[in-house]
Amino acid sequence: MKKIFFIVAMAIMLMASNSFAGADLKVIGKTTDALIVTGNGYLKSLIVNTDGTNSVTVSIYDNTAASGSKVISTFVITTSSVNRLFTIEFLPNEIPFTKGLYVDVTTSGTVTYDVTFEKD
Repeated sequence: MKKIFFIVAMAIMLMASNSFAGADLKVIGKTTDALIVTGNGYLKSLIVNTDGTNSVTVSIYDNTAASGSKVISTFVITTSSVNRLFTIEFLPNEIPFTKGLYVDVTTSGTVTYDVTFEKD
């Protein structure tokens, strides 16, 4: 009986560990430059919430630091008190990365951002 329980428990754990393959993962509420994830996968979306006053410059690197290959060109988000939220989705053509995702944000104000990705 113990062997059957052990086998069933191991099968459940194995299924649970594989359930993240291909699942969307999120890093939410970042406020500064950050390493989002290491390894390879696909960038799916970026949501940037500005302070409503200051523009934000965003660079996203296929690396573990703010250097190397960019996954997309650097872009500037302009803002206003009524337009503080910027969303970019890369669906259905997600952006592949191989070393990791590093997000570099530059602003003279405050910013919060969320990243959605899939690990390979």
